[in-house]
Amino acid sequence: MENNWLERFRAEYKPLLKDKYDDFEYGLSCPKSRHIRVQASRNIDYLKELENICTLEKLHDYNNVYKIVDNSEKVVESISFQTGGIYIMNPSSTLPVDILMSYMGENPVMLDVSSAPGGKTCALSDMTGRNGVIVANEISSTRLKSLHFNLEKYGAYNVKTVSMDGRLLPNIFENSFDGILLDAPCSNENKIFRNKTVQAQWNKELVCKMADLQKQLIKAAFSCLKQGGVLVYSTCTLSLEENEYVIKYLLDEFDNAELLPLNKDYGRGLSGIDYIDENVARIMPDGDKIDGFFAAAVRKKGEFTPYNFIHTKLKNKEKDFFKKYYPGFSHSHIAVSEYDRRGYIETAPEIFKNIKFKRRGLNIYKDAGKVIEPACQSVWQWGSFVEDNMRYNISVEMAEKFLKGFDISCNDNYNNELLFFNNIPVGYTKKVGSVLKNKLDRYFLYGKNIEW
Repeated sequence: MENNWLERFRAEYKPLLKDKYDDFEYGLSCPKSRHIRVQASRNIDYLKELENICTLEKLHDYNNVYKIVDNSEKVVESISFQTGGIYIMNPSSTLPVDILMSYMGENPVMLDVSSAPGGKTCALSDMTGRNGVIVANEISSTRLKSLHFNLEKYGAYNVKTVSMDGRLLPNIFENSFDGILLDAPCSNENKIFRNKTVQAQWNKELVCKMADLQKQLIKAAFSCLKQGGVLVYSTCTLSLEENEYVIKYLLDEFDNAELLPLNKDYGRGLSGIDYIDENVARIMPDGDKIDGFFAAAVRKKGEFTPYNFIHTKLKNKEKDFFKKYYPGFSHSHIAVSEYDRRGYIETAPEIFKNIKFKRRGLNIYKDAGKVIEPACQSVWQWGSFVEDNMRYNISVEMAEKFLKGFDISCNDNYNNELLFFNNIPVGYTKKVGSVLKNKLDRYFLYGKNIEW
């Protein structure tokens, strides 16, 4: 006899999908292949290493996304993954990021309402080229740790974080953002055939409960949007209540909300409400390839006024740091602050200057007194700017050992400070005798336990 959840699920979706239901259920039940998204803004060839350990297939409909055809278990052991060059995520999860960025101009100021574990936030940061400002919110203190770990690992120095109930964000950020991503918490129907917890929890009451929360969140998010700004709403669930009906609620609630057309390249909605179905995007689960997904974009009517970014100047100490280690790097809207002898870089500190953030910027160096030591995450982020006379090329075995926190041995000819494997930046080290002392922040060793 079939499980009760399956009977109820089929009773819900067979009448809606009709002759397409069997393909729909097959797509949900198939184990999904792993995919990666490459951080293109770093201008580092991570694919060279990956193509030696696995087979990759480029997905041309998604920016910098590749399917791992085989040996996917080896990808997480790669130097590229450990140093934040690639992020493992389903291609459909990149859809709302691509949509939002298609409406953003230069130096966008954006909000990610439900950010952890950070895949979409890091993708937004990468696609901006680390320009502008992204405020990433996560209500859960546990998930906030995973978000912070990933922001540091992936070098997202234009991101600042807050931790609050998304429904309360207008109390601080009303009419503040050019763009907002609300990847809403949902009933996770996308995983129902592959996750026993979802099977045990799923029912119509849960769907309606999540829909009520989503309506509160989208109303709050829209209030945080500037005139002319764009809100992208997305979920990884399937129900009408959590998708099309949430968009209808927003449009009914606000006369100045304008639904933007997305349906050119994606499947249409399923609500039977033409003006919604023709403009939203639905991706149906497709075998082993992609998860199902829903997205919609809404603009707040009115004249758009961009933020005025202030040109900032670095102190001599900071200028010397960049000149020595990353001479080709330049950015007109950054500031470096020091806390506990560590330097942190952020973009546009004048934006939201009175807000107390949980995290702002990226740790880029440690002031060790006589010398300024680059943080390994700054080497990962700006390795493409490092000149040959600062590079020391090591084997993959040495790189793996270094990234596990161990010192490594060297020959007497070593006189460069920054380690590279196949042009992939690995980290900073200091020579003591015939040993290269490991300068990797211990955070990246302990933090692996909280990475999602």
